[in-house]
Amino acid sequence: MMKLIKVKITPHSSFVTFPKGDTIFGHFAYHSFLKGEDTFSNYVNEKPKIIFSDILPDGYLYKPTLPLKAFGVDESEKKEFRKKAWISVENLQQGELLEAKELTFYQTQIKVRNSLNRVSFSTDDSGEFAPFSLEEISFVYQPVIYVMFDEEVFKAEEIVERLNLIGKVGFGKKGSIGKGHFEAKIDKSFEGFDEVESEYYLTLSPTILNKQPNIEKAYYNTFNRFGKSHSSQTPLKKPLLMADSGAVVKLKRREPYIGRGVDNGINSQSLVQGYSMVVPFKFKGVGNG
Repeated sequence: MMKLIKVKITPHSSFVTFPKGDTIFGHFAYHSFLKGEDTFSNYVNEKPKIIFSDILPDGYLYKPTLPLKAFGVDESEKKEFRKKAWISVENLQQGELLEAKELTFYQTQIKVRNSLNRVSFSTDDSGEFAPFSLEEISFVYQPVIYVMFDEEVFKAEEIVERLNLIGKVGFGKKGSIGKGHFEAKIDKSFEGFDEVESEYYLTLSPTILNKQPNIEKAYYNTFNRFGKSHSSQTPLKKPLLMADSGAVVKLKRREPYIGRGVDNGINSQSLVQGYSMVVPFKFKGVGNG
């Protein structure tokens, strides 16, 4: 039985890596392997045990990735409507897509930092210890993460405990210099998304859509996870093309999630959450089809 919870995030620093569902899963699975757990040992061959959404503004979801004509936007308003990236959960599920709005969820700032030469205890003007710029992300609206999990495998409290461990160590790049630190807490007022009768669903994280017989139609922007190489030039991870968060799928039958998990590692395991929980919303289809 899959259960859905909402976790409120309290940032204690700026972030360098934006928390998307697949990267949150990667951090979560990493700590599972560190503890010697076998929870994800057969990940690509079985149903998902846990799925994370991207970090999102509380009460809002992505504006559906649909052609502009699907929204019924006047020609004179198209330019302004493109800027509206968010929609409240209620407006989305009721099909009131024109109620999408601009929302300042986070801000980015370029900061210049110095790399310290541990031999001379100084920086230099060029080379390995030259100053470098860093784009930092600061959340200015309450961030939340939705988590769907198998109740026979996890308890909600255990998930939040591990998220807090990740927040203490630091999420993503530059955690060692104090970036990506946060605290997580369950939002007990959340009772799940409404049970809307619809064939159309919105995704909340990057998703792998191929080899999905339940998907009849899909509207999405592409999202690429680039491959990674070691200093020896030996590849560590293969590149991966996914459907970005906010994709819209028409399903043949109702499902709480879509996608599949993959191992894109080379010579060593590297699991990727290619799943997304989906939120049903009222929609008659592009061109009412």
